[in-house]
Amino acid sequence: MKITWDALLYEPAGAGIGRYIKELVGAYSVTFPNDEITAVVMEGQELPGPRHLVPVPFVHQSPQRLWFEQIHLGPLVRKNGYDVVHFGDYQMPIINPLSRAIVTVHDLVAFKFPQLFPKNMGRLKRFLMRHSVIPASHIIVPSEATAEDLQTILRVESKKISVIPHGVAPVLERLTAERLYPRPYFLAVGTVEPRKNFERLIAAFAKRFRDQPDGPDLLIAGKPGWLYGNTMNASIRYEITQRVKFLGFVSDPDLEILYRDAMAVVYPSLYEGFGFPAAEALIRSKPLLCSTGGALEEVAKHDALLIDPYQVASIAEGLDALWRDIAPWQHRAYLGSQRLAEMTWSQAAAKTRLVYQHVSGEES
Repeated sequence: MKITWDALLYEPAGAGIGRYIKELVGAYSVTFPNDEITAVVMEGQELPGPRHLVPVPFVHQSPQRLWFEQIHLGPLVRKNGYDVVHFGDYQMPIINPLSRAIVTVHDLVAFKFPQLFPKNMGRLKRFLMRHSVIPASHIIVPSEATAEDLQTILRVESKKISVIPHGVAPVLERLTAERLYPRPYFLAVGTVEPRKNFERLIAAFAKRFRDQPDGPDLLIAGKPGWLYGNTMNASIRYEITQRVKFLGFVSDPDLEILYRDAMAVVYPSLYEGFGFPAAEALIRSKPLLCSTGGALEEVAKHDALLIDPYQVASIAEGLDALWRDIAPWQHRAYLGSQRLAEMTWSQAAAKTRLVYQHVSGEES
């Protein structure tokens, strides 16, 4: 089978979507080595796994990438030939759509929470997603929650959707024994943008620990995204700057050490299509605080301390419960690690290939 991947969103330091492309394409290449994968990538990027890489220059910013995808990607894919083409995010060419096209829709946050985006960005996301899911041959989503949103908001028929959960990265071996941070800490992981709800998290942390100098610190690992000013300044407003640390982008080995030494992982996101940090915490048997409802609760089930992400008091009470008695949440995290052990990228690759076979007409 000849598979073409739009991997223009891949970069080694990328967040959720870049990680999805890297892990799924890599696992697929290992699991099905006889299939021929061609990946269209930004010039200079070396995506592991595909047999062929097609580098594209001058697409290092979103407007350039979107222009290339809408105008030039279709002719390039047709020229090279393919059985199926997979778009790793919500958009595909809509002026001259490609046949046998699969689109992964990670979430519908631009529809459910338009206020969390710069106005023009949100408008463009909604337009492209709405006009991509219509001509797509099939749509992959990472959770039942996203499948339900897709059916409810964009009226996509259920038979056109496959729920394929992401894999969860295993624990890296042979880590240094040295801590990266000397004091006890809660760890939050994610791009610094309004949806992650780090501003309320900082407010809740200040409410509970500002007047407790022997309490833990709060570390936030993730690159700035958009509309991050209020979040980055929150520790100043709540007078807790010495206890809240923004780490920026963290390499995988360093992130593994931060996970290892954290008291707990805290992830009060307003909305997720899956929630990598929640799954990564549980697979490492780390106590987890996360939001109730949607895909996060679907991933965490009963193995996390669930809070109302809109209520600072609820988040603060959750932090307090973890600080006062971590043992029961440690046990639940261990149970979660056993449950999520089956959630691998190889399994995701196998389920993805079933979609490829269906779309290409190669079903047995």
